[in-house]
Amino acid sequence: MALSPIFCPIHEDAPGPGAFDTDALRNGHLQFVATGNPADRAAGKLTLRAIRAELKDIVTKRAAEDQHLHYLDGSELYGEADYAELPLPDRLHPDAATHRLIGERFAKKSFTNNGAFAPTA
Repeated sequence: MALSPIFCPIHEDAPGPGAFDTDALRNGHLQFVATGNPADRAAGKLTLRAIRAELKDIVTKRAAEDQHLHYLDGSELYGEADYAELPLPDRLHPDAATHRLIGERFAKKSFTNNGAFAPTA
């Protein structure tokens, strides 16, 4: 299974790399920012949206010859609506509650019904 990145606002439309947010650090908070320029997408620098689209395209093409190859969009496990309820504490990494949500959704999408690892009769 190929799993794309989960939702992360700082890198959805701005390429990396990420860096410490020095303003937040001065105020005693650990947070990250994207340092890439969104205009650099035209030069081929990757954003999370671009990575998801490219990975889906590659897997879709390859899956035509390999029935065991599957794609799962990470934003289905943790997306923009989830960020509103469970924001990434440092703007980059999930906390324990978010990891649990991601794991539960992964299990549901992968091991039940028509999931990639669904039990066979």
